[in-house]
Amino acid sequence: MKISKEAKIGIIALITLIAFFWGLNFLKGINIFKSVDEYYAVYNNIEGLLESGVVYLNGYKVGNVRSIHFHSKDPVKIIVRFALEEKIKIPENSVALIISSSMISGVKDINLVLSDNREFVSPGDTLIGKLDKGISGFIEPIKYQAEETLANIDSVLYIIKSLFNKTTRANLQHSIANLDSITTSFNGSLSENGSLTKSLDNLAKLTSDLRNKSKELTSILVDFSSFSDSLAKSEIKAAINNTNKTMAETSEILEKINSGQGTAGMLVHNDTLYHNLKNASANLDILIRDLKEHPKKYVHFSIFGGRNESKKSR
Repeated sequence: MKISKEAKIGIIALITLIAFFWGLNFLKGINIFKSVDEYYAVYNNIEGLLESGVVYLNGYKVGNVRSIHFHSKDPVKIIVRFALEEKIKIPENSVALIISSSMISGVKDINLVLSDNREFVSPGDTLIGKLDKGISGFIEPIKYQAEETLANIDSVLYIIKSLFNKTTRANLQHSIANLDSITTSFNGSLSENGSLTKSLDNLAKLTSDLRNKSKELTSILVDFSSFSDSLAKSEIKAAINNTNKTMAETSEILEKINSGQGTAGMLVHNDTLYHNLKNASANLDILIRDLKEHPKKYVHFSIFGGRNESKKSR
């Protein structure tokens, strides 16, 4: 049977495509001629995992990542499909953990972490997907803190730069010059003939004089104490006591007057006595006035002939 030229070309093209497909999968580590079990895992972040990623179990290669795509109902979720070439029973609640195979290259792979559950999943089921940040989990917080610290340092430097403008620098120089002048004046005061030195010398002299006059001051204080005792023993105390007694008696008298006792109290509280005294005073005034106007009416006085008139009157 003679094969046509077109058929030969088609067969060669098919073999080439098969070889290319097999070679491409071989480079990915996929054996297309070997049966596999496929599983799924869902992640929020895959940290750069590629479809050529390797699946490990206890450090041994058991499969490869076949596809990666977003979830149709939740675009935030990422679905990873991987195939296991080895016949492995995977317990439920096992984890498909994304790890870093190399810190330098940043290649990501999947490590199967099997649980101790006695129930097993079936091919096509979904495993729990987690991300192991590894050393980046320690580096990222440090990196964040370092960036925040640098930002704060930059803010501080900016504030310092803003504060130390021309005006501020001039004021600071002026303040330093004033401080230097004050220091110079203080040093001059502390010199041998300085005012502060003289003041300290005068204070020392005053202290020495007080120390030398201590006996005299003690004598003065003793005399003052004796004078105080003498004053306490004098008649001033008796006079004060008599004054207190007099004030107490006066208070008692005023209290009796206020309560209506005695003549003064009756005069203060009884208006009848007041009116009687007033009427008596008025009558006495009338009597004195009449006595002045008609003295003969009340007094019969004669040097001569007094007896005859008395007889006539008889």
